[in-house]
Amino acid sequence: MDLTEAQLTDYQVTGRHPWELARIEVVVQLLKEHIPTITTQKITILDVGCGDTYLIEQLSKKLPLTSFVAVDTAFTEQMLEEYTARFAKANTPIRVFQSLDDAAASLPVPADVVLLLDVIEHISDDVAFLRYLQSSSCITPNTHFFITVPAFQSLFCAHDVFLKHYRRYTNDSLQKAVTQSNLRVVEKGYFFTSLLLPRFIQVLLEKKTKPDSAKGIGAWQENPVKDNLIKGVLLMDFKITYLIKKLGITIPGLSNFIVCKKAV
Repeated sequence: MDLTEAQLTDYQVTGRHPWELARIEVVVQLLKEHIPTITTQKITILDVGCGDTYLIEQLSKKLPLTSFVAVDTAFTEQMLEEYTARFAKANTPIRVFQSLDDAAASLPVPADVVLLLDVIEHISDDVAFLRYLQSSSCITPNTHFFITVPAFQSLFCAHDVFLKHYRRYTNDSLQKAVTQSNLRVVEKGYFFTSLLLPRFIQVLLEKKTKPDSAKGIGAWQENPVKDNLIKGVLLMDFKITYLIKKLGITIPGLSNFIVCKKAV
């Protein structure tokens, strides 16, 4: 979760939004799809814009052979010390850094995977940012980039404003951004189709009422039964639309994903 949202709430009280929980499973499935050996071989994942590290903590449980390097410019020195101590105590293979250069210098081998999960919409010049990442010493032509972003500018709402998003994407605009940055597309698509209608209704309502832009998913109030139901619906949504996508049919969703590598 974005650190902006993480500062609003105590997760032990409010729990995690089912969208966030479902997205973790989507990421795992995409990783296994494109890196079949991820559960049997040691690999290194670099999570850029990692937020509060919850996602990679969950990934480390699901992918026990994988080591993780987490980077977020919003980390303070106190946060770095607290995370480092917590991961060391739990013997969790996660290291945290405030800058990409520091993270790259710590890696004995290049990163096999770069995660940019709902990150580049926060960057004013997304193309320049992607080029900068590729210039890092830890990135090679074999490195896979897994990128997720919010979809459709017409669905831009108060939540986007709160999170300081510059834009939302379509498959085409996301592909244009990555190709202009000298990345080649391996796969692209949408996910969470079932969330399109609720977001569309939200946008319509915001035109008539003053929206509350001071809340993110960090304000979610936990309800285990409801949360598990929503998570299950979202995962079924992804599995069905991903299968249909493999048949050559594109179904829109509230989020985009793209998998790419450096063009050579």
